[in-house]
Amino acid sequence: MLTQRVLEIRILGPLRIRRGAEVLEAGELGGTKPRQILEILLLKLGTPVSKDRLADLLWAGRPPAEALPTLESYVSVLRRHLQPGQGRSGPLRTVTGGYVMDPALVDLDLGRFSDLLRRASRCEPAEALKLLQEALGLVSGPLLGDELTAVWADEERSNNEHQVCRARAQAAELALSLHQPRQAAQWAREALEGDCLNESAWQSLVLALEESGQPLEALRAFEQCRRTLHREMGCTPGDSLRAAHARLLKLTDGAETPVSAGSLPAAAPPAAAPADSATVASAAVTASAVGVLDGEAGAAEATLGILIIEDHMTFAELLTGALDREPDLHSVGSAASVESGVQLCRELLPDIVVMDYHLPDGDGLSAATRILRHCPDTRIIMLTGDPSQDVLRQAAGIGICGFLPKDGSLATMLDTLRHARAGNMVVHPSLVAQIGAPHSASPFPPGRPLSPRELEILRLMSEGHEVGMVADNLGISVNTCRDYVKTIFSKLGSHSNSEAMAKADVRGILRAKSDVQAFRS
Repeated sequence: MLTQRVLEIRILGPLRIRRGAEVLEAGELGGTKPRQILEILLLKLGTPVSKDRLADLLWAGRPPAEALPTLESYVSVLRRHLQPGQGRSGPLRTVTGGYVMDPALVDLDLGRFSDLLRRASRCEPAEALKLLQEALGLVSGPLLGDELTAVWADEERSNNEHQVCRARAQAAELALSLHQPRQAAQWAREALEGDCLNESAWQSLVLALEESGQPLEALRAFEQCRRTLHREMGCTPGDSLRAAHARLLKLTDGAETPVSAGSLPAAAPPAAAPADSATVASAAVTASAVGVLDGEAGAAEATLGILIIEDHMTFAELLTGALDREPDLHSVGSAASVESGVQLCRELLPDIVVMDYHLPDGDGLSAATRILRHCPDTRIIMLTGDPSQDVLRQAAGIGICGFLPKDGSLATMLDTLRHARAGNMVVHPSLVAQIGAPHSASPFPPGRPLSPRELEILRLMSEGHEVGMVADNLGISVNTCRDYVKTIFSKLGSHSNSEAMAKADVRGILRAKSDVQAFRS
């Protein structure tokens, strides 16, 4: 009786099978279809797969009439190569209506990888890092590296890539907590190679470079993060990264450094360096860190301090980030209600207030009246989607400088902020066009409603979750989640996170209590 040997099989990269001293590769299993049968069964190690399911996967949903006998012949060929002399008693077993790979006779790298990640999640940091390093050491390439064109492998590969990136990001966080900044930076960079939107990895990279005494490199990393998040998702780095950025600016104190060609995205426009302005100093040092200052000192210019009064947290954060990227504008703070907004105006004395007309504890007109009573020089820009003639008349009498649509373009808003003047109220043409229209008419054209899954993703995004976190929360791949985000943008007629959130807020989509959202209301 032949002794049954355990097969050591690797699918995290090109397929490799070790049977004792013998090694089999992808091209040594009797052909493409036998190899694919093995790979499908390995993905379901220990779980039977029916013949009908195998046929459906092998022939992309269109199996030929003779699919089942052909499938059985492929299995016979596979057994001869995989377990010669063992027939049906080897690792590849026949079960009722299908086949299964016996987990007792297979040592699969994917199974070990998943087991190591589970164990790491329950350990102390030092031991967890060792387990993660062991798990990531098993990854030599994409899952099922020999099946890059097989449709059935795409979702599995995408999910695994997300899992690997998350493990690398976790390893970076652990290394940082254990005061191993160089190791943390390495894991973070590897995580970002797989998912450039992983904010956790960006944070570990910036903090690791800061801890290892490379503040200018950390500033470069922050700028890459900011540009990437803005370009891909229309959002800005979170509080921890912004806090690190502020520390790095103080540490470098405006020092300039060259940057190697091709290592960063396109440079931002040059920024002036006005005196006594922390925000513009931030812009100047960040610009210096990415090599965009040419060494010529610009003339000092005053910057406009802007207070945001907005109860939609994500919209306020995105607008804050946009303001802080402008050399002549900066956010001085934000509030979510009339009361807190009025109080902050008294304390901060901003040049301009950008305020939502609809607030939880009152409307923008009453807030503006109170603000201008105590701060008469403050210029107020109101955001709304539905002003009436009466509202505009009252606004002009109060001294409001402008009315803009909340879902309008960022460029228009920034230009309005720069040129806002008391006594000259500017109203966006799209709002003027709505005045006099029948009250029942919706200012928004009807569009395709969002699906329940799209609504779920939109809600998570509105709470500040990045794409990777949303995907993880919903149990889908990052690529699938990005496809949903693109569809949401298309249905809302938006081009960025901030624009999507603004349009969803104005239309009441996120306030709807059911999955039938207010697109047509």
